[in-house]
Amino acid sequence: MVRFWDYLRAFVAERIAAPRDDLTSALLALRDGGGRVFTLDEIRSVLFAFLTAGHETTSSLLANGVRRLLEHPSAWRELRDDPGLVEGAVEEILRFDTSVVGWRRRTLRDVEIGGVPVPAGEQVLMLLGAANRDPGAFDDPEVFDIRRANASDHVSFGRGVHFCIGAPLARLEARTVLRVLTRRLPDARLVPGQDHGFVPNVAFRAPRRLLVEWGSGQRA
Repeated sequence: MVRFWDYLRAFVAERIAAPRDDLTSALLALRDGGGRVFTLDEIRSVLFAFLTAGHETTSSLLANGVRRLLEHPSAWRELRDDPGLVEGAVEEILRFDTSVVGWRRRTLRDVEIGGVPVPAGEQVLMLLGAANRDPGAFDDPEVFDIRRANASDHVSFGRGVHFCIGAPLARLEARTVLRVLTRRLPDARLVPGQDHGFVPNVAFRAPRRLLVEWGSGQRA
């Protein structure tokens, strides 16, 4: 992350010296040489967020989704035969395996959560993955069900003022990819005995790799 931040410092400096027709140059033009609209660090932060929020979370959503669907071959076949199920399937993937399992917040006022008092100004780690499997909100939460009626009640995109502005795009990307994959690889299956591996951190969760085969043994 530090290396990427250093890269962005140099990248923004390059755009200051030679603007182009791109987002960074547009943000710098709004700044217009001063810090009242954007500071340089704020512009770097926007670009930093684009990698994690705009790319990694969606690629994780796709990897998690394909993995779960192929672990439940009947669900893959259902999507293949009825593409209309894809919207519900994407919501269930988001609920069952959210790309971001935990995130940080600071309380603005005294609050009580589950009978536990939390003072104002405290650091809180919200476990979104646990909330998405709350038996008080979802029947049989440990069951992966692409026909779940209230799957979209998940909190994978946050809530309120913190709701992810990229949610519509992420949903569209996932629906499009799953429609294409189930149509073009109807007999796709997981390579048996593989070790997916997961990146060791408290926020992002997705397999490091996902081996899939189809037809007479082709792999990807």
